[in-house]
Amino acid sequence: MAIGDETNESTSRHVNAPVAPAVFPIIDHNHPLFLQPTDTPGSLLISLQLTSLDNYALWSRSMRIGLLGKSKLGFVNGRYPKSKFELEFHEQWEKVNVVVLSWMNVVCPGLLSSVVYTSNAHKVWEDLKDRFDKVNRSRVLYLHRDIHTLTQGTMNVADNFSKLSDLWDEFDALMPCPGCLCQESKKYAEHFEYHRLLQFLLGLNDTHPLARNQIMMMILVPSINKAYSLLMDVESQRNLANFTQMVQMTEVANINALYGNKNPTLGNG
Repeated sequence: MAIGDETNESTSRHVNAPVAPAVFPIIDHNHPLFLQPTDTPGSLLISLQLTSLDNYALWSRSMRIGLLGKSKLGFVNGRYPKSKFELEFHEQWEKVNVVVLSWMNVVCPGLLSSVVYTSNAHKVWEDLKDRFDKVNRSRVLYLHRDIHTLTQGTMNVADNFSKLSDLWDEFDALMPCPGCLCQESKKYAEHFEYHRLLQFLLGLNDTHPLARNQIMMMILVPSINKAYSLLMDVESQRNLANFTQMVQMTEVANINALYGNKNPTLGNG
């Protein structure tokens, strides 16, 4: 056999040889690198935009809750670095990291450079933390003042409660209350809740004395949400009564006007 024939035969055998299928790592829903079909860039809905030091605490808490719900908090707190996974998982880690980075884009344009030019979600998180995660004592002081001086004024109960809740949320984000599962911590939480109930009730207008007294005379101290619900019911009934009275007065005025038009000489004698 000629050398050329041997070469062609060898090449033919090489071309026809079966190719081993690619083996991909198995990742189930319990694996930290697993992505749901809905885990796409921009799918983490965080309504609060990071704009400054003042709202970093609220933004970071919202992000942590959102990432925890997606089982991806470990990508920003350093629990799941790339080095923790085998080489065969590195490509999938990069994919998840990019998705998490896209979720962190909820920042104002002036801060986007911290996200755009960094390819690691954990590094972005730490950078923002170093720049903004400081207890702003002046802000805490102002929040404490606003909470204790807030009054209903011209607001309705719903708007007043919403504004007070926002102040509480920001205060808690800056000064989180320590706690554990022990009985003493439970008692402290109940005391803390009662203190805020008093803040809410004391800030209401004097048009709610009866409802306020009924809440304070309850055998079991109601939660803030329960007290809010009771006050909303009272306000709704009052608004309905005022509306009914206004309609009745309007009808009487219309009748008098109509009667006056039919008797133009009335009162001229």
